[in-house]
Amino acid sequence: MKTIHMKSIHKRTKSSKRMATLLRLAQRGRAKLLSTFFPCPLPRAKEYDLPQGPSEKPTAQQQPPHGLCGEALVLASQLHGETFPLPNLWKVFSEWPLAANQHAKRLEGLVNSLLERIITNERKLKALKQADFARLISLWYPDADWPELEIATAYSVWIFVWDDEVDAGDTDVSNDEELARAYYQKSLNTVRRLLDLDPSSTITSTINEKIDHQLQKSTATEVKEEELHINMALFSDVGYGMRTATDIVQRERFFRELENFMVQVGVEHGHRMRGTIPSLEKYMEIRSGSVGCAPQIAITDYMLKIRLPESVMEGAAMKALWKETVIICLILNDIYSVQKEIAQGSLFNIVPVMYKNCLPEKQSLSTVSHEIEIALQESMKRFEEAAASLGQTASGDEHLGKDVQSFIKWCRYFITGVLQWSLESRRYGMAECRHEDGSLSIVL
Repeated sequence: MKTIHMKSIHKRTKSSKRMATLLRLAQRGRAKLLSTFFPCPLPRAKEYDLPQGPSEKPTAQQQPPHGLCGEALVLASQLHGETFPLPNLWKVFSEWPLAANQHAKRLEGLVNSLLERIITNERKLKALKQADFARLISLWYPDADWPELEIATAYSVWIFVWDDEVDAGDTDVSNDEELARAYYQKSLNTVRRLLDLDPSSTITSTINEKIDHQLQKSTATEVKEEELHINMALFSDVGYGMRTATDIVQRERFFRELENFMVQVGVEHGHRMRGTIPSLEKYMEIRSGSVGCAPQIAITDYMLKIRLPESVMEGAAMKALWKETVIICLILNDIYSVQKEIAQGSLFNIVPVMYKNCLPEKQSLSTVSHEIEIALQESMKRFEEAAASLGQTASGDEHLGKDVQSFIKWCRYFITGVLQWSLESRRYGMAECRHEDGSLSIVL
């Protein structure tokens, strides 16, 4: 984003600058040689083959992950074995609410049953259960009733599993761009049908053309309709719940956000397959879609049992609140998942991207950490400004004002839920990186 800038946090002597620059040039020279000899993707590391516990952290003696080429391989060589320091970010969010739903325990059983419906690989199933998605959903919706939680849980589990099909590196879809494109298109067509949306409406589903446009390719893959992918089975629960409890305008908004999510996942996957690293501004544009937060925000009024007028939902203040919620969540998701993603062979993460886009004399993971903290604080400030503006749109209408404040409060719950769960979940292994003061040292 244009609001995120690289600023120097240390003053160095001229001699230390020269030495640092020479070391980096040597690293880059070695990395470029690797890139020359290994220009094409190799099989990527499987998340489910990684050891659990303290040994999960990579060491300087281990080799960088396979499956990398081009700029990504160069960047991986530079970052390999380096430590990414993070402060205790709860200090930043200390005034925001955090709570858990009374049905937290019941959610565990529901999540496990949903996963068992679609995951047949025992090791993969075990890893997904250990991620504790029930805890995340409980933190996201502390005040929700069970009927709404059932739909939100089906959706949340679905989007994690759907995205892992592309990201995890252990599926045919994740290692074949043509298969991935078929996966996006068929999934989107299924979503449209399950939401009972008219295929002849103004909503477009030509997802491959949009991906090609952003990747600047000239041709799109023709996709034929085939049998339903097993990952889409969970979305039938979501579609049924949305059809019976929402209007067509709400479902169309939800669909548009899901379409953008799938488009940006496709763009992100294209960058990974090619080993390209975009500018920070372009990265934030792509990741704001592929992180998958916007569709979740789109069902908020359903979860809260409210219906805000379209003048509010489509107003500038709501869009600004929505945007900052997504930005904060994507930053939090990226920084806590960076170790896992690099181990899987993915450098498409805000930490490596910010590092690459630093000026050579300022290039360090400490700089990245500092800039991320500044970016979060600035985004929080814009969030509060948008919240205040949104509140003003409801002035004079007590009922509307109450609903608007409920929506704003939920956005805060959404963010703090991501933060707390990311620190706790075995999916990212942050417990092994955490110090007593809440700060972290993440070995890449």
